[in-house]
Amino acid sequence: MSTMETVRGRLPVAGPAAVRRAVGRLLAADPGRASAVLLLYFGAAAFSVSVPILLGKVVDGIAADWTTGQVHLVCAVILACVCVQFVLSRLGRLAGYRFGERAAARLRESVVERVLSLPLVQVERAGRGDLGTRTASDVNVVADMLRDNGPTVATLVIEVVVLYVATFVASPLLGLVALVTVPPLYLSARRYLRRAAPAFLEQRAAMSEAAETISASGAGARTVESLAMQEERRELGYARGQSMMDKMLRVVRLQTNFFTLLLMINRGQLVLVTLAAGIWYFQGGLTLGTAIAAITVTVRIANPTNGIMTQLGEFQQGAAALARIEGVNLIPEEPRDARPEGARLRLDGVTFGYGDGPDVLHGLSLHPAPGERLVVVGPSGAGKSTIARLLAGIDRPRTGNATLGGVPVYDIGVEELRRHVVLVTQEHYVFTASLRDNLILAAPDAGDERLREALRRVDARWALEEGLDVMLGEEHRKLTTAEAQQIALARVVIADPDIVILDEATAGIDPASAGNVEAALAAALAGRTVIAIAHQLQAARSADRIAVVEGGRIAEAGTHEELLAAGGVYAGLWHAWQGD
Repeated sequence: MSTMETVRGRLPVAGPAAVRRAVGRLLAADPGRASAVLLLYFGAAAFSVSVPILLGKVVDGIAADWTTGQVHLVCAVILACVCVQFVLSRLGRLAGYRFGERAAARLRESVVERVLSLPLVQVERAGRGDLGTRTASDVNVVADMLRDNGPTVATLVIEVVVLYVATFVASPLLGLVALVTVPPLYLSARRYLRRAAPAFLEQRAAMSEAAETISASGAGARTVESLAMQEERRELGYARGQSMMDKMLRVVRLQTNFFTLLLMINRGQLVLVTLAAGIWYFQGGLTLGTAIAAITVTVRIANPTNGIMTQLGEFQQGAAALARIEGVNLIPEEPRDARPEGARLRLDGVTFGYGDGPDVLHGLSLHPAPGERLVVVGPSGAGKSTIARLLAGIDRPRTGNATLGGVPVYDIGVEELRRHVVLVTQEHYVFTASLRDNLILAAPDAGDERLREALRRVDARWALEEGLDVMLGEEHRKLTTAEAQQIALARVVIADPDIVILDEATAGIDPASAGNVEAALAAALAGRTVIAIAHQLQAARSADRIAVVEGGRIAEAGTHEELLAAGGVYAGLWHAWQGD
């Protein structure tokens, strides 16, 4: 796998080298705690393996006529070793959890920070399912690996190493016999990992596809129903679910075959060491205590070895999840640091199309005047929302220029651009937080009176009645579409930009109150350039100027009265909307 690969056209996936570097960064971020975890586990393993060796000494001591006091002394040392091993294991586990939680927190913060810095067009191209599983499910899998699986495997690896050393301490010859099964174990594990890595990546990619399908079907339920696409979406959901099941079954088959082979290798190791110990004991090559110690240590090797191999599956899941998370970091950053010289927004001879598709806009020019309220209307599919995206710097035109203050809008940094231009669409998000916290996203230093004034300007009476401390969200105060849009519009008032682009911003508000909200918003945004994309033509009637888009071009422009008198496209839309 290369440094960066793409799964099914979604966001890229990092290769093994990038994943190793990511793990190294997580460890290097807290080196003291990571070292403490390793030392504690090493000490716990050392005291643990001393028990069978001391037990063998007791057996040989009894055969050599040790006194009761000598036996009691060694047994007391064994008990002390058990107690110390328990304490060190406990401390190691606590330190491991602290390290894992801190590392997981840093990972979550870095993922959120990177996702928020992605260009919106990249986020849209990724889709909700892929991006959602990376920022939620994948991060949780990696967090579990850091918190649980990582410390567990570290303990088991240390224990296995110490146990093999202990076998050599008990009997070098038996230690060599125990090592006979290591090469086939290594080769089997390597073969399993080589086949499992792509299987886990495919599984998580299939989970993303299934999540994307469910999310899209749910979000577009009304569209699906209106277009009678229920059966098509249902079949697609079943197909994605079956694909995810097939990928999971492939992983299960790989794990089943590997663990069966692992069990056979472990049993073979125990049989070889036991036979060798028995033969050499009867030949007088070693004492009974030494044989017992070596066999006991060999029995104990199987448990941590099985534990390590069992955890390989979890590690592969974690590695696959981390590869997907790191893939987000591998998206090349686009330099967007231009600064506008003024607040004049223009489209000049713009041609644009989505992906490899045909052009949606054809040489379109639009020059909103400073302080003007310009309403863009036209039939569905004419390119109105595409104009809003170009003006807001979401997309770059294929040809022509979209500029703010003489600078290409797409090249302006997001933070700088949003101080001048704010886009409000039908899609909005209300966080599970207080109304105040949802509003101050637009201006963190805004006071309560400024927030209330913004709510008054967008006619959000319910918010004024319930207060700024009311909790919003699914588990608290559920909002209607109109109420959520009022919060989005209030944020615009609080942000106080030079230019506001409203892309069907009041589409979810009932017609009876939409006019009031439009009028209140127009008053709140007086003196600013307002570009409104509208289907409901009552917004166009009070505009300073109306631009009519048809077939990706500006068909006509003028005031409401001028366009009605012209009897063109706008007049037809107006009369159809009026029911004439």
